[in-house]
Formats: sequence, structure tokens, C-alpha cells
Amino acid sequence: MKQLLKALRARHSIVAAKIDEEQRRPQPDGIRVRALKKIKLHLKEQIMLLERGDAMKTTAARPKASNFGSPILAGR
Repeated sequence: MKQLLKALRARHSIVAAKIDEEQRRPQPDGIRVRALKKIKLHLKEQIMLLERGDAMKTTAARPKASNFGSPILAGR
């Protein structure tokens, strides 16, 4: 999973560099910039999903605190 995240981040930065390169041209191709931005957004979404999945796995792997032995609050 870490290799996939690393690869997605690398592709994200490559696409970002291509966007910057295209926008620096005297007459940038708006259609190409738009397409690259869509690709970049898609990569960002994939990265976020994988990161969220990793975070959920680490929290699920932790033992949960038990309520055994905790005092019962009166009046609630």
C-alpha cells in the first residue's frame, strides 16, 4: 500500500509540473490544462482515500479502552 501511495504522489507531482509547464507557455492550451487538472484531482482523491484507509486501519488495530470498572454517573 505504501508503494502505491508513493507512486500516486509521484504521478501527482509530475502532472502538477506539466500543468505549470503548459501555463508558462506563451499561448497555453486550455483544454490540455483542464484535462491535466482533472487527472491531478483524480490522483489527489485516490491518495486521500488510501490515506484515510490507512488511518482507519491503524485506529482499528489499536485496542479499545473498556468501560469495565468505570464509575456509573448518577442522574444521567
